[in-house]
Amino acid sequence: MKRSSLRLALGAILGLGAVMAQAATLNTGDVLTISAGVAIPSPHGYATSVVTGSYFGIDIDGDGVVEYNEKITLEQGTTGLVIGVSTSPGASHAGAPTAGDTNAIDAPWFFSGNTGSDYVTTPVTGSTETGLDMSGWHVTWNGTQMSPSTAYTWGSGYLPGVGNFSWDGIYGNAYTLDYHGVFPPADPSCFCQTNYALHLTGIVSPVPVPGAIWLFVSGLLGMFGIARKKVV
Repeated sequence: MKRSSLRLALGAILGLGAVMAQAATLNTGDVLTISAGVAIPSPHGYATSVVTGSYFGIDIDGDGVVEYNEKITLEQGTTGLVIGVSTSPGASHAGAPTAGDTNAIDAPWFFSGNTGSDYVTTPVTGSTETGLDMSGWHVTWNGTQMSPSTAYTWGSGYLPGVGNFSWDGIYGNAYTLDYHGVFPPADPSCFCQTNYALHLTGIVSPVPVPGAIWLFVSGLLGMFGIARKKVV
């Protein structure tokens, strides 16, 4: 009986550990933090290339390549990208971002003379094996809601509506997410049928574990200690 209790306690602890370390599958509530993009400025003060971190790009000249001058750096908003959770549109207006502008996933950005931000109408879910479902990814810019189409994509190795996701499955370690889409012909923006690219990097943080779980673990460890003393 004593040994059975000990085995049950150990099994419960090991099972909890397995739940907390889901291999390469993301769970609802996990957070993809967003590492700020870094650009190299020219001697005149203009950004010449995004060299590290997160960014998005729009193929304005239509040559099938998102070049250095078509990329905009991104940095984390109030939450980062929370898996399994939809968000509302953030700041979107004419001119540069102003004090008080906010957005959940990424901080409001400045592109082609106006302010915009990103949001998801359908929660992002998935894994390294299947990729991430980005069908709900939307852009709002200068008061206009824009949606990179999930029916079309561009570039080798990309599927419509799916983001390529790289992560070793260990919480606290780095990830890379790349998503390609095309703004549809009827898009309300001036970027109709234009290629869109999103590149996010950061770390994967686990969904917060409720305090009750830690109390449960502490209790199991206490049971383990008592059982061990009695067995000895």
